[in-house]
Amino acid sequence: MSRLGSGGFGRVWLAEDARLGHPVALKAAHAPDAETEQRIQREARALAAVRHPNCVQIHDLVPAASDPGLSELDGMVIVMEYVEGSSLGELVRSRGLLDDMAAARVWASVAGALDAAHTRGVMHRDVKPGNIVVDRVGQAHLIDFGIARRTGDATMTLAGFVLGTPDFLAPEVACGERATPASDSWQLAATISYALTGHPPRGGHPDAVSGLRAAASGAPLSHLPKRSAHLALLHAGMDNDPTRRPPLQVVQRALEDWLRRSGAHPDGPMTAGTRGR
Repeated sequence: MSRLGSGGFGRVWLAEDARLGHPVALKAAHAPDAETEQRIQREARALAAVRHPNCVQIHDLVPAASDPGLSELDGMVIVMEYVEGSSLGELVRSRGLLDDMAAARVWASVAGALDAAHTRGVMHRDVKPGNIVVDRVGQAHLIDFGIARRTGDATMTLAGFVLGTPDFLAPEVACGERATPASDSWQLAATISYALTGHPPRGGHPDAVSGLRAAASGAPLSHLPKRSAHLALLHAGMDNDPTRRPPLQVVQRALEDWLRRSGAHPDGPMTAGTRGR
């Protein structure tokens, strides 16, 4: 096994599944305890409920102790699809900002993945540039449902504690309200804005607390792209009032229509743009 990355409560490893005959990603908690094991199981349930080509798929959920090949891990292990590629954040940092066509393709495909999750009652709650992976053929995939929650599941947070990344957090969630499809949609619009500008839409903040305060107060969107065909849709998608944000299906259709009018196929590959910041 080789380590792929590490998040707030778990690590992800690349491994070869002898039964499936291809590479898989394994996710296990840093230090398994009752709460993290519940989160692992909850993520597995969330992923298992969703079927969409742009959403990472789960293969199995197994205890590490059941397989000698998992001896380096502890507790429950999620065996999931391995998406070979780079995160959207990595692509922006290494190759430059996205152009409007690339941004539209990423936005539309991930909007479809999120809508499929929402249809099954699953909120992602942490959509951000690091949780969208672009594979080797240029297709975007939504990953890491580590803080996802199915409708009706018990909340796994302490009172007053908000899960998510503050710079990409919808105002109502930063205020402690329950995540909804509209808040996931806000986070996706914020992520696309970042891909077009290289900055979170409310600007950067020196620490999580100041970022959370800016989110909760509905701070102005100070870092939107100055020239983009998607500017009006970005403003609508990040409206401080969740009831005024267009549903993800509407967003997806608008972007696919724009791509067709531009002479591009909506399902085409995404490539990072080369324009300057």
